[in-house]
Amino acid sequence: MALEQGQQQFAAAPLIGYESRALNLFYGLSQAGRAIAAGSKSLGSAAGEQWQGSGHGIKFSVGLQKGLWDAPINLQTNHRDLFSRVSLATDSPHKFDSITFGALVNQLVDYTMAFREPEGYPRPLHDVRVYGASTSFPVDIEVAVPGSVAGRRMNAGEVGALFGKYPALAPFSASPVGDEIRWSHNEGYCLVTVPSRESFLEETHGTLILKGSTVYRGSNVLLPCAAAGCGPLRPLMAWWLVLYALSMLARYTPSKWMETLSLAQSPVASKVEFILDTAMEAVPELLVDEMERLRT
Repeated sequence: MALEQGQQQFAAAPLIGYESRALNLFYGLSQAGRAIAAGSKSLGSAAGEQWQGSGHGIKFSVGLQKGLWDAPINLQTNHRDLFSRVSLATDSPHKFDSITFGALVNQLVDYTMAFREPEGYPRPLHDVRVYGASTSFPVDIEVAVPGSVAGRRMNAGEVGALFGKYPALAPFSASPVGDEIRWSHNEGYCLVTVPSRESFLEETHGTLILKGSTVYRGSNVLLPCAAAGCGPLRPLMAWWLVLYALSMLARYTPSKWMETLSLAQSPVASKVEFILDTAMEAVPELLVDEMERLRT
C-alpha cells in the first residue's frame, strides 16, 4: 500500500506546477521509503532495529537567513524516525549533525552534470578512465581533480587533500614526477597509479571499475563524503534530504517559496526547477534500484 501511495504521488507530480510539486515528490519518496524499510533484513526484530518509521528525523529551517544554498539541514535521528530507518535499509550514513542544502545539491549527479560551474562543494566524479586494464599492474587511471581551475598548478598535497574526500580515491595519491604530479593531456585530469587488481571490483566491457564507486542511473560515479566523519550518502538519500527541504519550504513558507521560484527575483530559480523536473525521473529509478538491492 505504501508503494501504491508513492506511485500515485509520483504520477500526480507532472500534472501540477512547481508551486506544489515538491510536496508530491517528497511524500511519494517517503511512502516508498516505508516499503523499503518494511522489506529490509537490516531492520525488524531479527536485526534488533525498529522498522516502522515515525517522524522525519530531520529538520530544515525555512527562514533562509543566508539563502537557500547555505541553509542547514539538521539531523535529529533516533531509533524510530523514517530517515534513519530508510538509511539503514539502504546502507546510507545517518549519524552526522548537519549538511547545507548547497552541499547536498552538489551530491546529485544530474545537477552537477547540468550545472558545471563549481560551487565550492565536493561533487561526484563521473569520468574515471582506466588505461591498460587488460595488461599488467600497476596501472594508471585518469581522474578529474575536483575543483581544479584551468591554468592553476596544484601540488601533490593539495590534490591528496581533495582525494581524501572521496573514499574510492582516499587509498591512492596522484602519481608524482619529482615534486610535481603527473597531469593528463586532458585538462583538469591527473594520473593516479593503482598498484594491484584488488583495487577494482570487476571488469565490464574491458573497463575496470574502482572499489568504492557507486552505480547511479546506469553509470559508475565516485561520490564524496557527505559530512565529516561519515561516508557518501546513497543517492536516494541525498535526493530524500533535498526534496524534504524543498517540500518544507513550499509547505510552511509559501510566499518565500514563490520568491525562490521567481525567475525575475531568485538567482537559483532555474536550478530549483531543474531539480524538481529531474526528480520525477531520477527518484523512481533509484527506488527500483534500491528494491532490487533488497531482493539480491
